Amino acid sequence: MDASFKLEDFCASIENIVAISNSLMDGWTLHKKEGVENGKYITKKYSTSLTTSDANDIVVTFEYHIAYHLSYGVPVLCFRVWKQDGSLLSIEEYWALNENLKGSSMYDTLTQLDHPVLCQPFLTLHPCRTQEIIQPFLQHSKNPVISWLSVVGPFVDLTLPDQYLKLC
Repeated sequence: MDASFKLEDFCASIENIVAISNSLMDGWTLHKKEGVENGKYITKKYSTSLTTSDANDIVVTFEYHIAYHLSYGVPVLCFRVWKQDGSLLSIEEYWALNENLKGSSMYDTLTQLDHPVLCQPFLTLHPCRTQEIIQPFLQHSKNPVISWLSVVGPFVDLTLPDQYLKLC
């Protein structure tokens, strides 16, 4: 049995996410960059507040991208985070604000990589362990990307409504 996660499977999964999102008005949008083998990806943008180390809240806007990484053969979660003044948070600034990652090694977990489709720098959950995380879902989930996101998304302030998980 082939246990790899193919580009075609990824595309079907993200199209399904957008269909669910549209019914929930949850904000995921499908994009296609022509002339690029892995040109389909989805995005979502939302604003929230994060608490600083001195207990102050700052409002930030996240822009999440889920794309397919051809070299790793897995989905990747890329994102950018802006402060209200429009400046991007650096990887170090985001790390300092993220309580979910405190027990991890920063550069083993979060890195700055070029987006697999747009070729622009994004904060990215490191894709090297994604195959290990997604593998159990390939045989048992109707949508392995949703299942994978439900595990890794909360580490970078991305949660999915329960309606997504009910469809897996």
